[in-house]
Amino acid sequence: MSSNELVALGALAAACLFAAGTLFRSWRRRRSRPPLIAAVAVLGLGAAAVVLALLGVPYKLVVGPAFIAAMIAVLVSARTERGTR
Repeated sequence: MSSNELVALGALAAACLFAAGTLFRSWRRRRSRPPLIAAVAVLGLGAAAVVLALLGVPYKLVVGPAFIAAMIAVLVSARTERGTR
């Protein structure tokens, strides 16, 4: 695994942790379920992507789709929470 691949995996892990932290903070403020579910989904996607890349799957096939799926989870959570107000 090259250093570029490790940097990409580190950036994905950091982005997922940041997004999950933001969602968890939103859940603590509002006590609605969508941010908590999205936080768990984002952490799961990030962890699965890192594990797959470490097992030998080319990181370009894993990092991009995992990042996009994590962004979609955050957007769906925000849209769902916005509709419940």
